[in-house]
Amino acid sequence: MIVLNDIHKHYGRVRANDGISLTLEPGRIYALVGENGAGKSTLMRVLAGHTRPTSGTLEIGEETISHLTPTLARKKGVGMLYQDPLDFPAMPVWENFQLGAPKRSKQEVVDVIGELSYRLDACFLPDEPVSSLTVGERQLLELLRLLDLGATTLILDEPTTGITPEQKQDLFDLLMKLAREEGHTIILVTHKLSEAFEMADSIFIMRQGALVSTLEPPYDEKELVHLMFGDAADGEVEALPELPSKDTTPRLTMRDTLFAGPKYSMGNLNFTARPGECIGLAGLDGSGQELFLRGLCGLDRMPDGAFDLDNSTYRSNDFATLRKAGVQFVPADRLQMALFPALNLMEHITLAFPDKKGDLTDFYQSQCVDGFNLRAHPETQANELSGGNQQRLLLSLIPNNTKLLLMEHPTRGLDAGSARQVWNHLKTRCANGSTLIFFSPDLDEVLEHSHRVIVFYDRAIAAVVEGDDISMEVIGALMAGKSMEDIKESNS
Repeated sequence: MIVLNDIHKHYGRVRANDGISLTLEPGRIYALVGENGAGKSTLMRVLAGHTRPTSGTLEIGEETISHLTPTLARKKGVGMLYQDPLDFPAMPVWENFQLGAPKRSKQEVVDVIGELSYRLDACFLPDEPVSSLTVGERQLLELLRLLDLGATTLILDEPTTGITPEQKQDLFDLLMKLAREEGHTIILVTHKLSEAFEMADSIFIMRQGALVSTLEPPYDEKELVHLMFGDAADGEVEALPELPSKDTTPRLTMRDTLFAGPKYSMGNLNFTARPGECIGLAGLDGSGQELFLRGLCGLDRMPDGAFDLDNSTYRSNDFATLRKAGVQFVPADRLQMALFPALNLMEHITLAFPDKKGDLTDFYQSQCVDGFNLRAHPETQANELSGGNQQRLLLSLIPNNTKLLLMEHPTRGLDAGSARQVWNHLKTRCANGSTLIFFSPDLDEVLEHSHRVIVFYDRAIAAVVEGDDISMEVIGALMAGKSMEDIKESNS
């Protein structure tokens, strides 16, 4: 059993944790929920040994200690899976897996990876560089590593972000088995309340650094949402903006385009997008949607074909050239690909908006605080922010004159209120003429916010769906490999 007693963590005047006490028992699954900035990640970092509390104690077994270090936490069986996996992308899978473990031969490590992968229905090539894995695959690999290191208390921070529905079910089945059959303690830090309702024996609710309530089944969703957000829970997501006529000059026209990434290539891509469109991408992990976005922004190669952007033809997809032309890319992997971990918020603003001169305090206030409710001191480093606030920072750095906005997981790590705010902002951009193409592992998000949906299967465009065909049944069937003709026949 683990007991946290009166945990405080202060950053200057900011009380990230303000007197939190809770008990974690073996064999149980807990959910920790709350809006962005509520203090969830700070509290879990205290338990994982990565943050030293200002005051308070922890009881683990029969020992009372003032704080943990990562090494001591691991010895006590505590392991944490972060939103952004703590790995070394340039190293192969097997070497990453071996980090922190007793010395073993490569073959011994490969055998352990195979055994644990079988339990989670995953597949990893031991010599494959981690940089070629998706965020979801890297999360799964880190979970296997924690189990191998003997973790009996598992903290999972937004564990289903970036993984397929099938992988999510496999993960939940494994977590249930670890808790019920092997006595592990599981803590899910999540913004997806449906997951908390599905898995948790108890739900801890945090708000503004404090633990405001602990709920037991049966859960009342309205009560939980009100405890999390108060009166702010009553906002609504704006409707999709009305599309301009099909006769409007296209924003993007792809002509037999071929994109090539580190794992595979995808060719004969023909697609047209108009100004003002919100276009969602759907497909199982690795089906091609990631390469589609990264090819369009120039992060992956375009060996053949071409595309037109506002009547300018591009036969090569140089990243810097496309960025100057108004193409912006927001990746899922924030700290590795988009932010500078050691730079503070004001330095990010200075780099993102080089035309702004002098004192940028007012601009920071309007762009970050007023625009995205980023409640952090301008001198705060990016790696000190919660995952949700990192996403808010990243979104605030997108120039207002962006023509083609490409996004992986637009609301990754955001609570429901923040996600609503982000989508209202993105739809305003589209209403003003920007074109948005986005991918989300949350299929409901794709269905709700798309004028059209491009469905990928087996690393090709399977269909472009619009109108009444945008439904869970149709999109799901296309993702599974069925054709539109097969779907229409089965419904006739």
